[in-house]
Amino acid sequence: MWQYNYPLMTVISTYDLLCQEHWEKCLPQLLFYLGMLPSCILAGYLSDQFGRKTALVVFLLMECIFLSLLIIVRNYIGFLVLRYFTGLSIGFFVNCETLIIEGLKVRYRSTFTAVIWCSFSVGTITLGLLGVVFDRYIDMVACIVVFSLILLIAYILCIDESLRWLLIKQKKSRAEYMLSKLAYQNNVEMPKYEDIPKPEDESYSIIDFFILPNIRMMTFILLQLSILSFYLLVDYTQITIDLIMSDQNYDKYGFQDSESARSVNFLLTGLISVLGVLMTAVLCAVMGRRSTVVLLLWASLIALVLVFSFPSKRPIIDIASYIIRLVAPGLVYLSSLYSLEVHITPLRARAVGLSVAGAALGGIISAVKAFRGDLSHEPNIYITAAEAAVVLYVLVLCIMLPETKDGALPDKIEDMPSTIYLTHWCKCKDSEETTPLLKDKDTCEASSSQETQ
Repeated sequence: MWQYNYPLMTVISTYDLLCQEHWEKCLPQLLFYLGMLPSCILAGYLSDQFGRKTALVVFLLMECIFLSLLIIVRNYIGFLVLRYFTGLSIGFFVNCETLIIEGLKVRYRSTFTAVIWCSFSVGTITLGLLGVVFDRYIDMVACIVVFSLILLIAYILCIDESLRWLLIKQKKSRAEYMLSKLAYQNNVEMPKYEDIPKPEDESYSIIDFFILPNIRMMTFILLQLSILSFYLLVDYTQITIDLIMSDQNYDKYGFQDSESARSVNFLLTGLISVLGVLMTAVLCAVMGRRSTVVLLLWASLIALVLVFSFPSKRPIIDIASYIIRLVAPGLVYLSSLYSLEVHITPLRARAVGLSVAGAALGGIISAVKAFRGDLSHEPNIYITAAEAAVVLYVLVLCIMLPETKDGALPDKIEDMPSTIYLTHWCKCKDSEETTPLLKDKDTCEASSSQETQ
């Protein structure tokens, strides 16, 4: 049994994870992302097939079960297995996001999606606070289980199924109940079920994202954006945490032990992520989705160029790392928001699941990179150069994304916004290109009168 210089029972002290065995500390994170990857894809499929609320309750119940088992298990192998299954239950986030967005008006979509993504950062802040309050990580897990159970009961009792999904699946009795409830809450006359347009429930699979001509390029771009942004977020968060508040340097910052330093850093990380997502939401409202994506990618590229140019200048590396940590959460959020806004209802949850699965793949790449166990914490200029090249490549691809601000959610696959050309994004004169957004009534009337004349 090892002796530690602090009284806390953390994961490291509970399972005797040694500094020499660097892989032992990296493996839990890798297994979590490996579980998260199939979970998000499966959650999207179950949500589209059996309902948003049903899939949400199932995955949240899975999380409660596996976290409860984590309190009981006391060996490292069992801990690793449960870390994988905890990642496997993370799919409830996909269902939660889709369920909420489908019930919102156009002007609220960006704001509420930002709030949902901020919940991840709030969770990080909460973990930091719990780390300050509790001496044992088991007590922290117990608090999370209690909170998850409260959420589960609240979802079952208070949250309704998505009306869009009910109409698509022709669930008449449940749809009529939802319509009557909404009519009563808004003090309007209840519309007849027969008068509401109901798009056909076509059968799609995950393969269709990569073979259908009008959505495969969109899938290709958003998937790469999600992978890249989450990789940068995890990788540069680790660089900053591992250098400034590692086991060797915590005393220089006035901390009694490394775990106290890490708890404070969790708070800092969560606050930076919240700031990044909220900043992105504001930019989306002012500039639009596409312009915001391009702006954030430019900021990431500049930060990486700084790291590449000054690999031994620690202040510059820290500034660049914090820039990336600020913009990367916003890029992950934008990838998810685009997936929600450009896909039809039968594909929407799976599109979001694919986007979050891309984030999991980015986390896997970062975790595999961490296995090399470089304790010097100095950036590798070759890896940084490769990262900068990939950011530039994704930036060029994202110029082709359509602008979806203020656009209605599409109900037919032919109504889905498609990728556009560089000349149109630059507003060059080209009579053959058209804006891939839904036109408002005034625009349609104006164009119609011009054609008549």
